[in-house]
Amino acid sequence: MDQFLKSLTTRSQMLDVELAAERRRDKPDGERLMALKRIKRQLVAQIDYIRREGRDMAEVRTSRRPGRFTDLSLPRLR
Repeated sequence: MDQFLKSLTTRSQMLDVELAAERRRDKPDGERLMALKRIKRQLVAQIDYIRREGRDMAEVRTSRRPGRFTDLSLPRLR
């Protein structure tokens, strides 16, 4: 198994453990549960894509949200 795919699968399993632990708490934190589920969904989607398209075809991309003021243009200096 590809090392990258193996690490993604391991992370997914670790998230399952964290989700189960959070659900067992007396008062589970809803925001934490939602965040863990979102991360889990992203990992599963990435794993599925790599398995479907093949590791050689899969391009690993990271995305960043634009910063707070990236759409502002600065005035030109003279």
